[in-house]
Amino acid sequence: MKKILIIIAAALMFAATADAQGRYHGPHHGHYVSSAEGLGLHFGYVHSFYRISDKFSEDVDSSEGKNGFHVGMTKDFTLIPYALYLQSGLDYVYQMATPDVTKIGSIKLLAKSQEHRLNIPLKLKYEYPITPVISAFAQVGPTFSFGLASNLKYRARTDNGNAYVSYNYYSGKMKTGGDSGFMEGIVESQSPEAKYRRFDTYIGGAVGAKFFEILEASIGYDWGVVNQYRGALGDEFKMRRQLLYVTLAVRF
Repeated sequence: MKKILIIIAAALMFAATADAQGRYHGPHHGHYVSSAEGLGLHFGYVHSFYRISDKFSEDVDSSEGKNGFHVGMTKDFTLIPYALYLQSGLDYVYQMATPDVTKIGSIKLLAKSQEHRLNIPLKLKYEYPITPVISAFAQVGPTFSFGLASNLKYRARTDNGNAYVSYNYYSGKMKTGGDSGFMEGIVESQSPEAKYRRFDTYIGGAVGAKFFEILEASIGYDWGVVNQYRGALGDEFKMRRQLLYVTLAVRF
């Protein structure tokens, strides 16, 4: 957590310094003045799932989706004033699958899958003024993603107290606690040799609108290009992430 805070603080300082050195103001289309070079803070909703395929079948399946939120900051660097920008920043993403309840005899198991990631977008952004206070924009480009944590947790209450098992999708290892011996086989059956890669790269874009040079709203879609599966089946099995996101931003 300390490392994450240091990274975010350093990125904020860099963005603020670049904003102070590179800000440019001027008229465009009458009274319209672009502030796209300002530092932006954003948050929004994220939905993702995996497209799953293997070389033995032509079928392509979709995994259970995960829902969550993303929050972060962006900075737009001018390529063509009032029109074309290069956008980058830092984005934290948290997602969780819908908790699943399994009953074994009198014992209820609560399963929860969750994921934490850091994303660095690198988007080409085109902005076009519609009125003096409203502009439309579109952006396209890659996003580089690093997985901080991805795990599947089972919790249960037994006669001997609480028990839990946590499976790490990156390392393929389990952590246990309490009276959890009977749960290990369940987790292994749910995630046999299921290991994921930490790194991913997305290609995608978004469209949106800016209001009063302060507020932005956008919707976007990204396609993962890196096979996230690295388990026992090797390259015979492929999992590629896809994401839908809705974002609100405040730009200074």
